[in-house]
Amino acid sequence: MLDRTKEPKFGTIDSIELIEPTVQHLSNGLPVFSINAGVQDVLKVELIFGAGTATADKLLVGSSTVELMKEGTEKRSAAAIAEAVDFYGAYLQNEVSFEDSSLSLFTLNKHLSNTLPTLAEVYHAPAFSEEELSIYRMNNQQEMLVKMEKVSYLCSKGLSGALFGSDHPFGRSAVPSDYEKISREDLVRFHQSFIHNRLKYIMVAGKLGNNSIALLDEYFGEAKRESDVIWNVNVPEHETKKIHIEKADAVQNAIRIGRVLFSRTHPDYIGMQILATVLGGYFGSRLMSNIREDKGYTYGVGAGLVSLNDTGYLSISTEVGSDVCAAAVREIYFEIERLRKDLIPHTELDLVKNYMLGSLLKTIDGPFQIAAKWKNYLKHGLGMDAHHDLIHRIKTI
Repeated sequence: MLDRTKEPKFGTIDSIELIEPTVQHLSNGLPVFSINAGVQDVLKVELIFGAGTATADKLLVGSSTVELMKEGTEKRSAAAIAEAVDFYGAYLQNEVSFEDSSLSLFTLNKHLSNTLPTLAEVYHAPAFSEEELSIYRMNNQQEMLVKMEKVSYLCSKGLSGALFGSDHPFGRSAVPSDYEKISREDLVRFHQSFIHNRLKYIMVAGKLGNNSIALLDEYFGEAKRESDVIWNVNVPEHETKKIHIEKADAVQNAIRIGRVLFSRTHPDYIGMQILATVLGGYFGSRLMSNIREDKGYTYGVGAGLVSLNDTGYLSISTEVGSDVCAAAVREIYFEIERLRKDLIPHTELDLVKNYMLGSLLKTIDGPFQIAAKWKNYLKHGLGMDAHHDLIHRIKTI
């Protein structure tokens, strides 16, 4: 019988196995990466595009295009599309980042033949109706107005602009009135230029049936594939800035500190990821121990890396009372300076290593999570070697 008066023994993780996707190609050459795993009869089919919010010249066009694709097609209204997938217990989901976007179908495997045609219709023939665009404008304007009352939102926008420049694709930010500037023609043009017939690949995760790939070929393997649109973003030289965004009625102050660094493919990325974890990447981090536990300035503070195709940045964030804002900033820089001058004790580093390995184990718990991990690797042109290198670097740094 388990003795609950004794704490469990401290364990370590020796290895983390990652299922490698099977790669197949449809009739038109489109690659399909499949993770055939899990015990539930569910499937996620994700269409990945190499275009995001930074791709369009005009603000909000990239995100609006991907969002409105599932709000009606040339044949069916938004309500009809929703009903078509709801009937089978399925649903559609979209994701948009700076450089990539995707459209996913979650469905029971046995209903794939009934739900996949809807995904294909949404991808191939979105209507971008004026009525749906009008509703989208109104809803998102209201949502942005609510967000703009939050200092965390304003501060995050300010950090992006400070890091890359307010006119840079990664640094620019929209205001509610920018939604009025989006036209149906903008959406149609973006879809035709960057999404339609320009799929990078399809990721399938879950319990695959015998006909899953054949169905994908039927709906996505016959279309002509256009060549990828190559676009490069220049990253400006780093410049030290201190910015204060005034919000007179704010109860708290938001703090964001960042620095442009490098992408996931840089040889120092993993080392920097470990260092960021020590600084503010878990509940027992130095920033949490100092600013939350010792000083009581905040409920939470964190640090982490963001990786883009050709660049990336470190971000430190917290919200504190206005009376302790300056003191909190000083403590953040104090902890950074400590990392520069003093070696991290072995006990602390071992704790961080085990935490990171345990977190990595959680991120591949299930077929959908495994697919997400591979999506991140594929974004940077990495394979299984990157996974093994990550584990090796964490254990031996």
